[in-house]
Amino acid sequence: MSSAAEDDDAGALETVKSVTLTQDSDGSIILHCPPSVSDTQAETFEVTMTPTADELSEDSVTQIQILQEDEDSLSANQKTEVSPVSQAWFTTKEDKDTLTNKGHKWKQGMWSKEEIDILMRNIDQYVKGRGIEDPAEIIFEMSKEERKDFYRSVALGLNRPLFAVYRRVLRMYDNRNHVGKYTPEEIEKLKALREKHGNDWATIGAALGRSASSVKDRCRLMKDTCNTGKWSEDEERRLAEVVYEMAGVSPGSAVTGGVSWATVADRVRTRSEKQCRSKWLNYLNWKHSGGTEWTKEDDLNLVRRISELDVEDENEIKWEDLAGGWSSVRSPQWLRSKWWSIKRQVANHKDIPFSGMDTHTHTHTHTHTHTHTN
Repeated sequence: MSSAAEDDDAGALETVKSVTLTQDSDGSIILHCPPSVSDTQAETFEVTMTPTADELSEDSVTQIQILQEDEDSLSANQKTEVSPVSQAWFTTKEDKDTLTNKGHKWKQGMWSKEEIDILMRNIDQYVKGRGIEDPAEIIFEMSKEERKDFYRSVALGLNRPLFAVYRRVLRMYDNRNHVGKYTPEEIEKLKALREKHGNDWATIGAALGRSASSVKDRCRLMKDTCNTGKWSEDEERRLAEVVYEMAGVSPGSAVTGGVSWATVADRVRTRSEKQCRSKWLNYLNWKHSGGTEWTKEDDLNLVRRISELDVEDENEIKWEDLAGGWSSVRSPQWLRSKWWSIKRQVANHKDIPFSGMDTHTHTHTHTHTHTHTN
């Protein structure tokens, strides 16, 4: 399936009885079927095909047969409405804006247990149906043509971009993601490789025997001139000045986004991108905007507010809205971490669905607060 951006460039070939054929930039044929005029409840759908012939002209005669699968033969996941987002390779802001303007929404951030279960179940079903023992064989050994339906198949039932599913699968099955801590020798070699290959993470990773995502993440933390340990007053002052300047606001204003932390780190000079982001969002933003201390009552308030939200999944929480007007919250990101910290205090919290988490966290937090105050 082509990306949303590519769909806009597709040219119409033929329309027959409200069925429109368009040819994508890569030669794929997209069949677009709008709903019947008499059926107001029906939805449009598209089918993308890759022609086997080298060329397809407007004069070509193409016969297409659409088969309605027997609903009883579909798995529970496949019966679930297929998200257009999970079937599209889109990565640019323009692609995302196109889908957003069409009314599509998708999950971002940390994966829930339910999502991981769906993904694992889909992968298991896919490999068993093809007599394959190890999914890594598909991911790392097969050609793109051989595995062309793999990622769309395992993304069924998920409402995440297909590229996000792809990255999640790679991280799960690439053993090079689990090699361990980088040695000083590897760090020096990584610096040399970065100098030579720039952002070619695949080449750098292959040279180090690590995954592309691993070396990319490590480079984000690496800076020759970085200090470690406690920040000096001068460093904190420089960080605040840069953040306020880049955000275009006066000192003392709350800033929790809209700045490039890589640029901030370059201007602070003595700290890495991650250090600057963490220091600001977890402390300085709160300090400079006159924040108050977080209390046990705030723990209870957080659990209560989350339980009152009209969301079915933790990833639907809008932390920016939740953090607004809350003086003891240091940043939306900090508040999300605080929620995770509260959850971790509940036994077997990973096995409890989000819908039932508020009861467990409220009971645990209320009991702990009552004991503490007595």
